[in-house]
Amino acid sequence: MTLLIMEITTIVALTAVWTALSELHASQTVILTGQGLTAIVLVILTAIVYRRALSAENRLVSTQDQVVEADDPVPDAHYGLAGANAIGPGTEKVGLGGPNLVGGQPLAQRIK
Repeated sequence: MTLLIMEITTIVALTAVWTALSELHASQTVILTGQGLTAIVLVILTAIVYRRALSAENRLVSTQDQVVEADDPVPDAHYGLAGANAIGPGTEKVGLGGPNLVGGQPLAQRIK
């Protein structure tokens, strides 16, 4: 996928360089030199992006090997932050009646 995106980026960039230099009535030598420099920069950029994508994928694979116990509490990402109506932590979440369950627990519960 990364290489496909970089291929599309290369096509767009080379077309943009050709169009800009053609509009300036540059000679063919200048246009080809500009496209050559653009291609070199894009090859370097592709290598950097591809290496970063591979390292991110390797990190994801290594974290999938870790086992998380079901008894471990899941931290609340919004703990200590004010809610949408700015009432803050320590207030109750409100459900719309009925058995509103999120992760097997009632929706209306106190934030710890």
